[in-house]
Amino acid sequence: MSSTKSKGISEDKFGVWFRRESWRALRLGLLLAVIGFIVSQSLTLVSPDFSAAWDRFNYQLSSVALDQHPLALARTFGARLRDSEYGWGLLDAGTPANVTAARQRLRQDYPEVASVLNGVPQVPRAAKLRAANPARYDERMADYLRRYNRIESARFTSLYQRDDLFTPPNANVKLGILITKIFGLPDAFLYTAGSIFSAGLASVVLFSLVLALSGRALWRSRRPARMAFKLVVWPTLASALVWGAIIGMAVAAALFGGLTDNTSAVALLAVLPLLYLLAQMPLHLGESLILKTPAQKKWDGVERRKPRPPEPQAKPGETTPPIGGA
Repeated sequence: MSSTKSKGISEDKFGVWFRRESWRALRLGLLLAVIGFIVSQSLTLVSPDFSAAWDRFNYQLSSVALDQHPLALARTFGARLRDSEYGWGLLDAGTPANVTAARQRLRQDYPEVASVLNGVPQVPRAAKLRAANPARYDERMADYLRRYNRIESARFTSLYQRDDLFTPPNANVKLGILITKIFGLPDAFLYTAGSIFSAGLASVVLFSLVLALSGRALWRSRRPARMAFKLVVWPTLASALVWGAIIGMAVAAALFGGLTDNTSAVALLAVLPLLYLLAQMPLHLGESLILKTPAQKKWDGVERRKPRPPEPQAKPGETTPPIGGA
């Protein structure tokens, strides 16, 4: 693991730095709020198209704050792992190792097939479909069997295919199923990221902003020093900034909701400096807690040690013990 050469958040003490930066963030946030409100209201009065787009964007941003917060994303991630069966093969690039998703796509692509019995697709309208186009029917069934066999060959059959579906599996089977969820971690991550993009432009803007702010703060900070540790801390710090943005939008809706319904976007713009300050706070605190070793002074060539006291002269017939004891 290589360490990154960062210049640090600040050389000042945490208290001095926090008072200065908090006042600066408050002033900048107030300025951004005033500018954002004036510009948005002016464009809303001038352009009906912008007014509709602005209403839609604020509604999406409020929905993201309620439905796409970090706790909801964690539940989405866990539900994807819990409700899906995973195998050992890369079935699809978008849903790797997800047997459940592969079966759903197979049913969607071949809706005429009801099931497979002894390696033969069961098609209720087989006679009518074959009479319409025999070559096309045989080709589709061959393709269906090829995909079906590929999915079945990637399954952990001994864990998921049980004779009695009404009896819960024993502890060994549960442990085996738990291990298969490791293969599903990439699929759950891609599914959660896809839910962010599917929520609309507001979701992408919110998460891009918090990732950019937290990433910039981590890159400047000396702690953690290792790049691998920075990558581990990055999602946690970004999640804290999402909560900060949600609190800021909620406060703006409570204070100014009677004036206008579109408070979320301006509130997000206003809290950006505070969010950046929030990202720097734990990092700078970690920097200030590190004990700095004082630099060693070089010898200037001047002897400053006291001279050694003279040893007492022994009298005749007496023995003098050495200095420091026998």
